[in-house]
Amino acid sequence: MKPTRLTVVYDEDCELCRRCRHWLSLQATHLPVDFLAAGDPAAKDRYGQLARYRVELMMVADDGRAWVGPAAFIMCLWSTVKWRRMSYRLRSPSFAPLAESFFHGLSSHRSTLSGMLRDHRCDDGACGALAS
Repeated sequence: MKPTRLTVVYDEDCELCRRCRHWLSLQATHLPVDFLAAGDPAAKDRYGQLARYRVELMMVADDGRAWVGPAAFIMCLWSTVKWRRMSYRLRSPSFAPLAESFFHGLSSHRSTLSGMLRDHRCDDGACGALAS
């Protein structure tokens, strides 16, 4: 079964995560992508039993498959029209270790990076503080 919809579960308290969520929301995608803050009670009800919930980025398909961490990062790229080809390269044996190292490096320093970014929270999540 192929997924028809994807959900990104992200850390709404992380400025870097909010900016990445905003960037992805501006991209043309091959299928609908929903966003759900990890702190939302609906996220806990739906995905709280999954390993690494609230610890790392998570992408969940409506067919039940879930990707966490670097795999979720690659799935975010895979969902887009512009970056899908790059997602295939990044999961290849040659580039997968590099993509994983990049993601873990970014993730492990996200609080520092978030502290360097201007807060651009918006009530509707569609503010224009981040250009595509």
